[in-house]
Amino acid sequence: MNPFPCCEYDIAYFDAGPRNVRVVRLDDKTIELINFYSNKSDPISLYRMIPISYRNMPFLPGPFVNNNLMAGGVFMGESNKMLVNALFNIETASRHFNLRIDLSSLYLKAASYDLIVGILLRTGVKPMPSHELSQIRNLIHPSDQIKDCIESALECLGLERASKTSIARSYRALREIIKNRDDKNIIFSKIDYLMENGLGADCYYYIGKIGLSHLDSYARRMGEIYPKLINLTFDLNLDTGFLRKMSTTLIASCKKVLKIRL
Repeated sequence: MNPFPCCEYDIAYFDAGPRNVRVVRLDDKTIELINFYSNKSDPISLYRMIPISYRNMPFLPGPFVNNNLMAGGVFMGESNKMLVNALFNIETASRHFNLRIDLSSLYLKAASYDLIVGILLRTGVKPMPSHELSQIRNLIHPSDQIKDCIESALECLGLERASKTSIARSYRALREIIKNRDDKNIIFSKIDYLMENGLGADCYYYIGKIGLSHLDSYARRMGEIYPKLINLTFDLNLDTGFLRKMSTTLIASCKKVLKIRL
């Protein structure tokens, strides 16, 4: 188990070489090694990590080591980026309404994930993909304005569709999509854990989150190449009326959150 407040990185290895993800076994543990170009390359991911030095390589603490990220505006800046990304995804979805409703649904789901991350960052919470649904549901005293925006994002994601059957179908499709990834076993173990502990909605959310992060590496073109596989992975809602309504609601929600200064 990871002792840090975030389970996404146990070790951040600083190296000037290519940023390659490696998964290795140490005794009975699976360890994921992720290279960072410098200790300032990803302050959100490294937030609250514990700095150490190795041999003759002194670690120079960056701003992420302490709790001053909010004061420094890093969280707020990243939140703005996610919300703008969400608006771009909604715009892209609208361009597909008349020709590819499946792509419209996919881009609106992407916008919903971006909106949720934007809200978490804006409220000072570091997003953790396998726990984001729990994080957004357990925000401490969110304003009514924030609550409405959260509800719109969750409605678009369609968590009420998270049955054992739909999750099993999405999981099988996801396994096919990411079968060549080095870190696939870590992802599968997280999904299995969520299911074994009765966290169906969290599992449904996480499968979609991982699927989208993988599609991003292909500039979403896999959605055009393998439409059936993508439809199954994301359990896409193809109701045009619903999607048009969600497009309007999500735009309003993104704009509301962008105006919030905490």
